[in-house]
Amino acid sequence: MMRKWTMAAAGLLLAGTVGGSLWTGPSAWAQTSGPNASYSSPGSEFYLTNPVPLAKPKWTAALDAPKDSSASNPSAVIAAQGKVYYIAGGKLIAKAATTGKTLWSFGSGLGDATVADSNGTKLYVGAKDGSVYRVDAATGKGARIYRAPSGQVPAISVDGGTLYVFAGGSLISVDPATGKEKWRNLDGKSLPQRVGGKLLSGAVESGAITVYTTYAIDPATGKTLWRLPGDHSGLLKSEGDTLYFQDQWPNADYVETAANIDEVDVKTGKITASKKFVALKADGSPVYPPYKVVLDGNDVYAAVSGEGVFRFNYDADPAVVKPELIADRGEFIAGPYNGKLFFLNEDNRGIHARKIVDRSTVFYNGLDNPASRIDMIESGLYVGQSDGTVYALNVSTGKALFRAQTAARSYGAFQVEGGMLLVQAEGQLYAYPLPSELTKSAAAGSAAGAFTKSDAKITLEGKALALPAGAGVMSTDNRMFIPFRSLTEALGAKVAYDAQAKRTTVTYGTRVFSIADGSPFALTGGKQVALTYSPANLNGSLYVPIKDFGDLLGVQVKWNAGTRTVEVTKEGAAK
Repeated sequence: MMRKWTMAAAGLLLAGTVGGSLWTGPSAWAQTSGPNASYSSPGSEFYLTNPVPLAKPKWTAALDAPKDSSASNPSAVIAAQGKVYYIAGGKLIAKAATTGKTLWSFGSGLGDATVADSNGTKLYVGAKDGSVYRVDAATGKGARIYRAPSGQVPAISVDGGTLYVFAGGSLISVDPATGKEKWRNLDGKSLPQRVGGKLLSGAVESGAITVYTTYAIDPATGKTLWRLPGDHSGLLKSEGDTLYFQDQWPNADYVETAANIDEVDVKTGKITASKKFVALKADGSPVYPPYKVVLDGNDVYAAVSGEGVFRFNYDADPAVVKPELIADRGEFIAGPYNGKLFFLNEDNRGIHARKIVDRSTVFYNGLDNPASRIDMIESGLYVGQSDGTVYALNVSTGKALFRAQTAARSYGAFQVEGGMLLVQAEGQLYAYPLPSELTKSAAAGSAAGAFTKSDAKITLEGKALALPAGAGVMSTDNRMFIPFRSLTEALGAKVAYDAQAKRTTVTYGTRVFSIADGSPFALTGGKQVALTYSPANLNGSLYVPIKDFGDLLGVQVKWNAGTRTVEVTKEGAAK
């Protein structure tokens, strides 16, 4: 916004510049000379009133304040089955999520405690002297069942019938019924996750170079089964007996560094395969290594500074299928979620999203300061800003439903329980009623929110094609998509679905090929053929671009703009 100077203001500025050059117009940085210099950041003045309604909490509660200013030091709050549990004044307190009514309190002197629950019936509380207490979630009655010998506050988690405690550099398995130790492991340096019948625990190790590794531990004996060599990220994905990790070993060859992913056998810890996903600029020159890599299903997302996010298909032949660039100059911070990737704005004030399919932008209203924390739950997007303002937004539309004011600069995880938004804002817990639209499930999949139904119709050999209820022509990114199975069967083709391979195979005359939801290529004769767009599953039906449909089946597909009709004819079809 351009400054509007009053005569008085202009006179003051001129009086401060005697002996210097005369001010001749608005400047991005206005500064007076003399001992009382001033500075005005561009865009920081003359803000309009925030139109997002300010909400008042239905109830609040005091939390034990963090011991330092670290954002990673939140108070312990969990929510389950309509209740909220937290530590305050050295006690574990239970409240009703909807009303804030105190139901019970337990213990004393719990201090820096962590809380874990098991199916919402039992709570496990770790205290600063190393003690672990088991508490009945219904009555609040409990007792100490274990004490870590280190005398340090333990991190705790519950997995099925086992309590895991990490304290004093040891990972300890405890029987929650008796409090007896089952085993200790000195290799894993974090609470484990159970994958493929093994416990996976991450560790940072220093030597000639500091590396991040993963240990696999036998859940029955605590014995270390294997250690992942090299320097790898945490687990990206698991599928059957295969684990996927990003290889982070230093590599000076920037041409070969986009996303290097290793496949690891969960039974042996051996690397069985490695894949490189190399990102290049439009002119073919290399990009810098990615600062964030995400593996979602068969999609690999590699974020590169100054470029955006490169999207690869894990199984695609790079010589046939080129990666897609979702261009954006902001920092990639979250996703994919609801068919979107989420970015910080370039000025670090506010966030926006890019739809994965058509790369269109969704702006999130009201946000005007750096975000300290962002959580997505169902249809809600919850943002805690460094100025203490919390926003509740619709993740699909970007509309801000309300904002709330706190005194915090950092936040614990936002949670939703009983229709209430729970905000952990340093030493305070707030509960806000949520609009119903934020408690509904958000559409999933990369195609979410990108397609719109067209008023077009489809004809086959000049006759209108009857489609199942709800099906029709869909469009996105100026492309038409048609329901694949309905049209192929109308042509007389045979269609079969392989549930294990998740691919649909079509036989039409001498043509045999297969396609899959989200896969940017078709398989024909054992070879990959690039598609213009990946098929998308919409309302339970697989849709493909009209051009790809014609090319795959050898039929003629035309778009008649005058009658808004997709015209399919068998001219040139395979026999």
